[in-house]
Amino acid sequence: MKKAILSLFIRVTVSLALIVFLLYIMRGKYGEIITALKGASIPVFGLGLLVFVLAISAASLRLKLIISAQHNMKVTFLEALSLTFIGYFFNNFLPTSIGGDVVKGHYQSQKTGDRTGSYTSVFVDRAIGLFTMVFMAFVALFFVDSRVIDKNVKIMIYAITAVSALTILFLANKKMARKFSAILVLVRPIEDKLKKIYNAVNKYKHNSKLIFQSVVISIASQLLFFMSIGVLAISMGSRIPVMDIVLKMPIISMMSMLPSINGLGLREGSTVLLFGPSIGRENAFAVSILWLVLLFVVSVAGGIVYGLSPQFRVKFKNIE
Repeated sequence: MKKAILSLFIRVTVSLALIVFLLYIMRGKYGEIITALKGASIPVFGLGLLVFVLAISAASLRLKLIISAQHNMKVTFLEALSLTFIGYFFNNFLPTSIGGDVVKGHYQSQKTGDRTGSYTSVFVDRAIGLFTMVFMAFVALFFVDSRVIDKNVKIMIYAITAVSALTILFLANKKMARKFSAILVLVRPIEDKLKKIYNAVNKYKHNSKLIFQSVVISIASQLLFFMSIGVLAISMGSRIPVMDIVLKMPIISMMSMLPSINGLGLREGSTVLLFGPSIGRENAFAVSILWLVLLFVVSVAGGIVYGLSPQFRVKFKNIE
């Protein structure tokens, strides 16, 4: 109970502090921000929402494939889509913007009876999506004039790409993983669980067909996700260069995963910081607000799915 209260306190503090700081640095720009939001086209915003839902649908197809492969059982696309929407809903209550993954893993474990495998499949799904986004940004660096890319952005992309590559190598190569086995003494109480999870993740390297299909679907999902953010900017009369979105969205996504209330404050701050040079800080802040509204709409839809599905309510009741 104390840990839960401390976690909530940290998340609320981080989000509120960042929001206050962001409002402070944007002082004097409030009028322009409000003007940009008032001028936003509702039909174009609706198009951005539709594209975002298509991105979610593609990601749900990837989740369906991964869960089916992990448990050797049939999972319908509708089940995977429902889980994804419910995950967005629970992101508002659980730590970081990936807290909803805990809920998805919990539901799967109730259905399959395989707790480790269920959480592993959700983790692998999230990891493939994230790694795909990162490597898309890395590849994009070779198609952009290096003189127009901010040096700090380039360094961040190289850094997260290197970390991602090392993580993949660690997860896929047991010999490399054994070199770090000594640190398990620091987490002795959960050592066995970590080993089970690692072995479950490692098994995926043998399913090259699944990995290929998941990466292809991830590319489609990420492109739709990028497009939705671009459409949000267009709804206000601004245009974010395509390569800017591809290069900077992975950084924003990484920032949003830090402890907060569903990335609140972190997402908006990094959006202003990274897209401000392209479209102006006031427009970037307005885009972040529209993005927040979009996420709110999706999370409400997830709440409706959760509320209309008794099986979810009963099975999530005892979630740890």
